[in-house]
Amino acid sequence: MIDLHMHTSRCGHATGDISDYVEAGRARGLDVICFTDHLPMPAPYPQHYTMRAAELPAYVDDVLVAAALARDAGGPEVLLGIEADWLPDAIPPVQEAISAHGFDLVLGSVHFLGDWAFDDPDLVARYELWPPDALWDRYFEEVAFAAGSGLFDVIAHPDLVKKFGSRPDRDPQAWYEQTAVALADAGCAVEVNTAGLRKPVGEIYPSLEMLKACRRRGVQATMGSDAHSPAEVGEGLGLARELLLSAGYDSVVCFRKRVAREVPL
Repeated sequence: MIDLHMHTSRCGHATGDISDYVEAGRARGLDVICFTDHLPMPAPYPQHYTMRAAELPAYVDDVLVAAALARDAGGPEVLLGIEADWLPDAIPPVQEAISAHGFDLVLGSVHFLGDWAFDDPDLVARYELWPPDALWDRYFEEVAFAAGSGLFDVIAHPDLVKKFGSRPDRDPQAWYEQTAVALADAGCAVEVNTAGLRKPVGEIYPSLEMLKACRRRGVQATMGSDAHSPAEVGEGLGLARELLLSAGYDSVVCFRKRVAREVPL
């Protein structure tokens, strides 16, 4: 079993030492874990959602040390990753930061629509300003742009827009198909992310129908807990496996040096 999405306390909204996450992965019998803390965002984007730019080298060093220690202790395999926000007006600095380090995996996430961090529970009042269909149109347009940018290996929590219960009036299948086509064309994988089970929506990202659309298009899939504490490492991955099997997948992919390799389910 793999868990390719977890954070560290450097991002400011996660808790626990890196060693605690590794130990949790070992205790849960995970074969591979990947740290994917938030890549610093350039100004004028808010700085409190990510580690500071000056901390990035230390984050990389900390994960590499943890990987060496875990090898000596018999596992799990620890990979170096990063979660980078899709910021359409800041592509060059994001690309530069990604390229400066030998990441195994780069997750791409859409957390912002303009200046609105729509997954921030402190900003949920702004949902009232958006008709649900218009919100879903805008969100999935940005997901398609993110996939096509070439910056990312995986699109994380691909239907995050549902986090606080936002649901469109029309059938969402067209958005799912649009996303699946964008991912397939870009050679970008889709993440099955269990954090939604711990959020108001109470379900995995993405929905079964969206995952089926990705499978029909030949989009590879991976999985992660999006852990922000050691207790969340590996949480819900059994349900993620069931969802993947229901969608027709028989394997997921794991990344090393940004090259995907299949892992049977």
